[in-house]
Amino acid sequence: MRNLLIIFLFIILCEAVKAQNNETPESRTTQLETLAERKETEPEDDSYELDLDYFIRHPLNLNTADEEDLIQLHLLEVLQVKNFISYRKLLGRLLSIYELQAIPGWDIGTIHRLLPYIKINRDESVYSALKERWKGGDAAVLMRTAQVIEKAKGFMKPDKPGSSYYEGSAQKIFIRYTYNYKQLLTFGFTGDKDAGEPFFRGAQRYGFDFYSFHFFLRHAGVIRALAIGDFTVNLGQGLIQWQTTAFTKSSLVLSIKREADCLRPYHSAGEFNFHRGLGITLQKRNWQSTLFISSQKISTSLEPDTAGREDLFSSFQNSGYHRTPAEIADRNNSNQFSAGANIRYSASRFLIGFNWVQFHFSRPFKKRDEPYNLYSLKGKSLNDFSFDYNYTIHNLHLFGELAADHGLCFALIQGALISLGENIDMSFLYRNISPSFRSLYSDAFTENSTPNNEKGFYAGLSFKPAAGIQTSLYYDVFVFPWVKYRVDGPSGGRDFLFQFTYQPDKFWRLSTLYKNERKTANSELLNERTHGLVEPLKKRWRIETDYMISKSFSFDSRVEFVWISLSGNKSTQGFLGTAGFAFRKSMLSGNISVTFFDTQDYGTRIYIYEPDVLYNFSLPAYYGSGLHYYLNLHKDFSRLIPHRSKHFKLSGWLKWSQTYYPGYVSIGSGLDEIAGSRKSEIKAQILIQWLVIG
Repeated sequence: MRNLLIIFLFIILCEAVKAQNNETPESRTTQLETLAERKETEPEDDSYELDLDYFIRHPLNLNTADEEDLIQLHLLEVLQVKNFISYRKLLGRLLSIYELQAIPGWDIGTIHRLLPYIKINRDESVYSALKERWKGGDAAVLMRTAQVIEKAKGFMKPDKPGSSYYEGSAQKIFIRYTYNYKQLLTFGFTGDKDAGEPFFRGAQRYGFDFYSFHFFLRHAGVIRALAIGDFTVNLGQGLIQWQTTAFTKSSLVLSIKREADCLRPYHSAGEFNFHRGLGITLQKRNWQSTLFISSQKISTSLEPDTAGREDLFSSFQNSGYHRTPAEIADRNNSNQFSAGANIRYSASRFLIGFNWVQFHFSRPFKKRDEPYNLYSLKGKSLNDFSFDYNYTIHNLHLFGELAADHGLCFALIQGALISLGENIDMSFLYRNISPSFRSLYSDAFTENSTPNNEKGFYAGLSFKPAAGIQTSLYYDVFVFPWVKYRVDGPSGGRDFLFQFTYQPDKFWRLSTLYKNERKTANSELLNERTHGLVEPLKKRWRIETDYMISKSFSFDSRVEFVWISLSGNKSTQGFLGTAGFAFRKSMLSGNISVTFFDTQDYGTRIYIYEPDVLYNFSLPAYYGSGLHYYLNLHKDFSRLIPHRSKHFKLSGWLKWSQTYYPGYVSIGSGLDEIAGSRKSEIKAQILIQWLVIG
């Protein structure tokens, strides 16, 4: 069966001759797959999707946009943004979209990707009086529910007293209200309930397990940004603080620099990695200052202090699940106070900034006494400081950050982006982070999931030898001076990726990717109290294509192989093949897809992005052997409403998916175990919008 499917998908790939869209060779979907594999969890920050959805309705005027606005599009590299700003300063405002072709580094593919989200107007002010911002903006109410149809063990009546179980229903419920006036004033609230959590009863008699509120004001005199309620903070290159979704290594080899506003509103469902309080950014000419203060309840794992003093907490409960009696007992059992500042000076070619962040907990923090936790955060407080900079000269862009914690343990990141010609670009990044450097809510460009205990050097190359052809490759080498979790000794590794993309026109794209990674890990053999170290080799090969059949129908497919080999041992393998269609009619659109997977263990699992309801992610990890299929529908109900306002829009989404594991007696483990060989999920979403068009 597997061989027949491989042959079938290969024939489809060879026959495909037109493309589905104008995305980059590795789109955000592939970056999300890499992020999910790196952190073994699905990201919940949907600010990117919200931003692009807003810009579709209200395109960004390139004659008034600044660097922060262009970065918010999430579609341009750093050098492309710098080149655009320099071009506009030199030649004045743009007169036509066709003028974009003259900007260095802006090829036809880049321009095509931008077209749905931009416009060129001669006279348009980005400023509005404060009283005007409270009316005339877009408002929206989003309601979503999802449920696994088969009953998991946790939802069944316990067979004996004291057994763990889920205290709530199987539905996952999400609701959000937002108001947005030209990105100058936004506010709203969010409510979220996970499957298994009580709802308006028991421990959650007030309804949702998680509530969030945000108020965010931009461009009000000297106030560049004002955040009240929930918000995120991004500083430097992420060594001491970065809370917006950030990516690391991918075939987008120039995307190595962290770029985002210092303050951003938070309106997602994740219950961790944000601040709750007040933040403000002030700007006067070339100087910009940001201050924030926050106090919030956090969920932690408590442990009694052996000395008889107050309880300690050994870990942060960042899953957001409060379903069982034990999880409910951990909910909001500690308090976290945080404060910080950023002061920066920027000129046309350079920027320099100072960053500071402090945390104080109501209880002492102490991880388990293990060798890999020797340098971990301890006590009630943490202070981090850093300096960051960037400097642009001609086609060279330098950036970096030097950080230290309160124990004067250091971390350094230094990067460079170089344009060597019209068709060739390079990137370099060096990092040196002490094993004893400590930070919280940080996310730098590192091999580790957090910036700690790492030295490494990364080099990337992007080459476009001809129209429609692009090759991307990187090589990264890294070492970990101290022991890590499941690595009982100093270790290291290297990582290589090559991708070739052929896109002769805006209709067809065919790409292939090869990734080769070797990283030290513990062997399965225990030698006294420690394991021996081994260096398994992991290889990945992917082929994918997009094919637009007509304006209403498109096709995509993908084949992926994974091999993990170890000297003297038999290698393990994984395979995934998927094919799907997308269709769009006047008021109805949707996707349908089938995926076959066959992997020998969890190590050869394969993540794949799956189209979902609007703003939501679906990034399942496939391992074992089985078949997955789904149907995702979107319907615009606005035209069915009599006498409706032209500014009113009502949309609905319905998605059904099922995974079939032939021969399996049960799926999952623990309280999530499902009897049988099938797991099905249904999602429904309603979006009500009051829009200002234009």
